[in-house]
Amino acid sequence: MQWKIRHPRAWIIHRSAVAAAIIGLLGASSHLFAQSTTGDINGLAPPIQGESARITGLDSGLVRQMPVGTDGRFRFTALPIGRYRIELLTSQGQPESRIINVVAGQAQSVDFNHRSARQLETVTVTSNSVPAIDITSTEARSTFSAAQLNALPVPRDVVDVALLTPGTTAGNAVFGTLPSFGGSSVAENSYYVNGFNVTNLYNSLSFAEVPFQAIDQLDIQTGGYGAQYGFSTGGVTSVNIKRGTNQWKGGISYTGVPNALRENQPTVYRANGSVYRNYSKNTSLSNLYNVWIGGPLIKDKLFLFALGQVANAHSTSYSGGPQTSNESANINSSANSNADKSPYWVLKLDWNITDNHHLEYTGFSNVQTSNQSMFNAGYDDNGTPYKSDYLGQYYSRTGGRTDIFKYTGQLTDDLTLSAQWGRMRSQDSSWTVSPNGVKSTYDGNINSPGSGCPIVAYGEGLSGPQCNIVSTLGRYDGMDTRNAARIDLDWRIGDHELAGGYSDERWNSIAGDAYSGGHYYFYPNDSQVIDTIFNTGGAIKVIQKSWYFEDHWQATDRWLIYAGIRNDSFTNKNGNQQAFVSQDNIWQPRLGFTWDVLGDQSTKLWGTAGRYSLPIAANVALRAATASRYTQDVYSFSGRDPMTGAPLNLGPSQSHTIYNGENGSTPNPGAIASTSLKPYTQDEFILGFAKTLQSGNDFVNNWTLGIKATYRKLRTAIDDTCDSRPMYAAAQANGVAGAWDDEWSVPENMPGCWLFNPGSALSLTTPLDNTSNSYKVTIPGNQLGPKAKRQYEGVVLSAEKTAERYYISASYTWSRSFGNTEGLVKSSNGQDDTGTTADFDFPEVMIGANGYLPNDRRHAIKLYGGFKLSPEWSFGVNLLGQSGAPISCYGGGGGGSTFDTWFGYSGQFHYCNGRISPEGRSGRTPWLWTFSPNVQYKPAWAKGLYFQLTALNLFNNDTPTFVWERAEGIDNSGKVKPTRYYNYKLPKYFNTPRYVRLQVEYDFNL
Repeated sequence: MQWKIRHPRAWIIHRSAVAAAIIGLLGASSHLFAQSTTGDINGLAPPIQGESARITGLDSGLVRQMPVGTDGRFRFTALPIGRYRIELLTSQGQPESRIINVVAGQAQSVDFNHRSARQLETVTVTSNSVPAIDITSTEARSTFSAAQLNALPVPRDVVDVALLTPGTTAGNAVFGTLPSFGGSSVAENSYYVNGFNVTNLYNSLSFAEVPFQAIDQLDIQTGGYGAQYGFSTGGVTSVNIKRGTNQWKGGISYTGVPNALRENQPTVYRANGSVYRNYSKNTSLSNLYNVWIGGPLIKDKLFLFALGQVANAHSTSYSGGPQTSNESANINSSANSNADKSPYWVLKLDWNITDNHHLEYTGFSNVQTSNQSMFNAGYDDNGTPYKSDYLGQYYSRTGGRTDIFKYTGQLTDDLTLSAQWGRMRSQDSSWTVSPNGVKSTYDGNINSPGSGCPIVAYGEGLSGPQCNIVSTLGRYDGMDTRNAARIDLDWRIGDHELAGGYSDERWNSIAGDAYSGGHYYFYPNDSQVIDTIFNTGGAIKVIQKSWYFEDHWQATDRWLIYAGIRNDSFTNKNGNQQAFVSQDNIWQPRLGFTWDVLGDQSTKLWGTAGRYSLPIAANVALRAATASRYTQDVYSFSGRDPMTGAPLNLGPSQSHTIYNGENGSTPNPGAIASTSLKPYTQDEFILGFAKTLQSGNDFVNNWTLGIKATYRKLRTAIDDTCDSRPMYAAAQANGVAGAWDDEWSVPENMPGCWLFNPGSALSLTTPLDNTSNSYKVTIPGNQLGPKAKRQYEGVVLSAEKTAERYYISASYTWSRSFGNTEGLVKSSNGQDDTGTTADFDFPEVMIGANGYLPNDRRHAIKLYGGFKLSPEWSFGVNLLGQSGAPISCYGGGGGGSTFDTWFGYSGQFHYCNGRISPEGRSGRTPWLWTFSPNVQYKPAWAKGLYFQLTALNLFNNDTPTFVWERAEGIDNSGKVKPTRYYNYKLPKYFNTPRYVRLQVEYDFNL
């Protein structure tokens, strides 16, 4: 659907990932609770009668002891993350011990079978140790510790760390370069903080962010995740926040990026040599300050960690020049000066009620305020941009507070219970102030115009006052709220580890959009004005209920079999709290296996097969199912407001038009979505092999080599169709077509678009005229266009090694993503109407749609690592080489149809140069190469002091990452007359230019 794009939501945009966990203890992944904040220790010891194992938390004082089984095995579960001493207690000598780090969501392995007590007393498993291949995990996951995150030469953002993962690519920059995992769209990921889902369910394009400095562990799952994980057909990103220990520790840090050490994108020229866009006057600088403290409020019992962050960013940007070199330079250009402030905070409390029962609280706030000073701008004769008229200020406030409570109890040695409840609130407020002080806001009431400056436009030869700054405003009181609770149980019985859980999530969005000032006034002449009103608003809701059950069965010493089942239920409600979509019993089986080929954890063959599902985003309800107003009237007038340009003394309406049936009333809930609607689902298959080399050669020894093949296929998609022609035929068949003006104009009490599964029949109970009568209508799927198709094929080759003084992680990915739909969003036109894109709106739009999709990258080379030159000096590197994105050629509809002009689809068709132009078959953007090093200095003369200098994109590779793909449009007469578009294939977004980041940190103990 061609809907208005809601302004950026309240939460920071993100990406995910990793290729292997290397610096920061990367232990074995395990079959633990969903989004776990705890970890396990699995051990082997000689089966001696009376032998027991004991762990002591070096950070928390927690102590547990348990007997070693007759098979020599023992297991400590649900341990808060941190350092532990594990001791083997026997009656035959001194205790044998090791020190090991516990990582959330993973199990660390310790083997006491092969060393003497004296040797074992000196063994410490540190963050630089190479773990054995994890033969217990069927998941494709990677984990970063706080130390690794702090040292990596990447932007300090979860999203950018994510792109280190093989098979992950950056999506279109219009979505903030969110990650695309395995060919999925950027709106198909899930994000968690301390086990709580913080994904923005309004459109799934952002999430609640915590300060980077507060992250203790970042976990990325790129595929093969178990039944405990849901709401994702892409990837899952989990953040665990730092916690206090028995030692009071604190620190302060500064991170800055000065404008003087930042490059700009290159100037873009049209084919005729004229300047399209000049970035030379753009500026950007940022300063970020952190202060933190953590320690025991009560030793061994109650711990605190608190962090405060203040981030300030200032930038100036200029838009593109005029459409042709003959146009007045200051008509089509603008400039913005932006100031952003982000006063974030984090609070973490941990209470060890006993050694077996743990209660934790996590709270954080991510409120961000933004102020944009907006100007008209022009380009001088040399093609250099400049500011001209001051237009006013645009303000926005986003983000909010999140509170999470979680209990974890070790009920017995084999039974663990966890329960969690959390609430996330995020405001989404915007308003403008004109130069003369007029404040424009929208309160969400669709039946009353917004206050302030309306949009005013004048026909050829006319001019007059106007004061609007932006075209569309969101609600002044916009707010998103998530309330979620879950309970999980883990039970180990013999060779089986059983787990199950239930979750209940309630999402509420107070949302809406309207034209600035409530109206769009267009003056075609001095006696008439066309008044267009577009208002949406309401409190919409999504209810999600899920349960899962899974079993990890250690069938033999070498074979582990995984089987799981997940069941989701989704209900979407409109502004009147009426359900317009209910999807129950969405079954998602998950299967997997691992084979320890040689029995020594050095060689592993593994595979998974699973089905994954997504809910319908909340934003669908705002326009499709909730009352909205989209009307147009023609009036006579006499006089204009000298400040705003609004018409005065309006006469009676000379013409009244209602678009899409949006007359201010709530659509019939049964007429919105197909009664046979199936859930959005994807099937995934993974087969992998890993081998750790063992050699007398120091360089060859301990390399872990891997190969992994992934296949994903979209099984069922959900989108909307806006083709009213079959509905008109149904009206004719029922003898009520007289209520229609024509086959393109639905009666005002009918919705204009309908949710369905592309390729399947659309079944509705809907009005077909202006009466209250409803009719059962079924439209065959082949009348509405093709079935949705998306396939991803990928092969990853990986190599990693951690040695005493260096670590390296390298990967090569070959992949292909093809079909006729990107997924929930659409990169080609930047459409973030999640789940209701322009795809499938009309069958004609989908002709030629099958091809290479926007997130397709055939080749990707990734390498990152670090080298410790001395106790004081270290170096890090990050290298990315990636083949280009596919380019499409979009044009007019062809074939004599003009509906593309009337409904805003001009330039959306796969029809170019007089013939069908398949998706992604008009070339590719260039290869992208980025090399980013850093240097780290910890002076011996000042304990706790740390300096880091990072050059992101050192060689300033300014390769375009996306280009303009519209080649043709339709002329203003509405006739099918292709008009060459002026910026086809010009760069739209570039690789981020080089910038230098300075980081200074001081850590202290009290």
